Amino acid sequence: MSEEIKYFDEIPAVPIVQKGQKFYVFKIDAKKLLGISYTSPRTQYMRKGIQRGLDKKRLKEIGNYIKSQNGPTGILPNIIICSLSKDSYYKDGNIYIANKKSGEAFIIDGQHRLFSFDDEWSGKTTFDLVVSAFIEIDDGMKAFIFRTINEKQRKINPSLVYDLIPMLRDDWVDYEDKRAQYLVEELNQNQESMWYDGISMLGTRDRTITQASFIGAIKSLFKKDKIFTWEEDFYEEVIQRDLLIIYFNAIAEVFTNSWKNSNYILCKNAGVASMINILDIIVKDLKTNDVKLTNDQGLMVDKSHFKPYLKKIENYNFKSKEVGKLFLGASGIRNLTNELNSLIFPEV
Repeated sequence: MSEEIKYFDEIPAVPIVQKGQKFYVFKIDAKKLLGISYTSPRTQYMRKGIQRGLDKKRLKEIGNYIKSQNGPTGILPNIIICSLSKDSYYKDGNIYIANKKSGEAFIIDGQHRLFSFDDEWSGKTTFDLVVSAFIEIDDGMKAFIFRTINEKQRKINPSLVYDLIPMLRDDWVDYEDKRAQYLVEELNQNQESMWYDGISMLGTRDRTITQASFIGAIKSLFKKDKIFTWEEDFYEEVIQRDLLIIYFNAIAEVFTNSWKNSNYILCKNAGVASMINILDIIVKDLKTNDVKLTNDQGLMVDKSHFKPYLKKIENYNFKSKEVGKLFLGASGIRNLTNELNSLIFPEV
C-alpha cells in the first residue's frame, strides 16, 4: 500500500497559458520550497542532467547578500522556475504542492538563488519567493526551458551597473565602489582632466577604456597599505581626485603619441591598471624622499613630481599589435607593472 501523500496548505496561485503550456504563479516561503526541491547537474561524465552544478562560492555570495541588513539589499524579486510532479495539482484558485522532501520541485531556473537559503549560507534568514511552476512536464521540456532562458540571457554591461551608483543611498553601496565611481566620473567630466570625455561610461566601444575597467583599476588603491588608505594624506575624495587628474595629465604630456590612441595599450585596461599600480609605487617613493604630499589646503604634489619617473619609461613599447596579447587579464597587468617598475627603479 502506497504511503499517503501529504500536501502544503493551499497556496493561492494564478494559472497562465502560453502557446498551449500552462504554469502557475504563486509565492512561497524560500525554506519551505527548498525543502522539497532538487536539481540534476550535467557534468562531463553524467550527461543526462540538465543544469550546471551548484557552485559553493556563488552560494556563499548570494547567502551573504540575502543576510544583508542594509536597506533593500538582499531582496530577490526575480522568479524561480520549477516543475512539480504529477502529485501536485491546481484547483479553485489554489495550488496544492506535494510535501516530498527533496523530491517534488525540480528547479529549472534559479537554483543558486533558492539553494542559497540553506542554513549553511544564509543562516535562518528566509522570506517569500515568486515562483512559476509547471506540473508534470517531461525532461525534454525542462531542458528546452532551461536552454531558452540561459541562451537568450544577456549579461548586463558592468559599466551600466556602476553608472547607477549615484542614484543609490550610501548605505546600499560598498565604500570602494562608490568612491571609485565618483573618481572615474570626475576624470571623465572635469575639463582640466586629460581624460575629459575619454571614458566609456556605459561600456560602449567608442572609447579606449570603459568605466568598469577604470573603476576596477582604481579600487586597487583602496587595498591594505595602498595610498588611498592613508588617512593622513590621501583619504579625502577631493585629494584623490586631484591626484589622479594631475598624474594622468603628466602621463598624457609624456606619452603624446600613445595617449587615447587605440593603437597603443597605454589607455586601455592593462595600461591604465598598470599605471595606477605605478602611481602607488611613485607616491611611496616620494614619501620616502620626504616630499610633502598634502597639507590642510589639499594636494601639494604636481605634474613636475611625476614626470621624472615617467620619463624613464617614455620609450616603452605600448603598441597594441606588438604587446597587446602579452598583457591580458590580472596576470598581464602584474607583468606589465613589474616591467615598468623595473625600468623606473632599476636595481643598483
